[in-house]
Amino acid sequence: MKTITCLHCEEQFSGETPEAVQMAMLPHYKEAHKEVINTVNEEGKKEWFAEFNRRWEAAAEE
Repeated sequence: MKTITCLHCEEQFSGETPEAVQMAMLPHYKEAHKEVINTVNEEGKKEWFAEFNRRWEAAAEE
């Protein structure tokens, strides 16, 4: 299991796979970061996923 900090605040999410963490983050983003969900373009999505993947790879197994 790994823990990732939200890319836009300090909330933390844990999961066994990157996909599980992303699914756990989605309700948080819809509530706390609506502007990100509503205004991001394709380039922004690519940047978000690249940063998420970088953080996932750097996170220690718990």
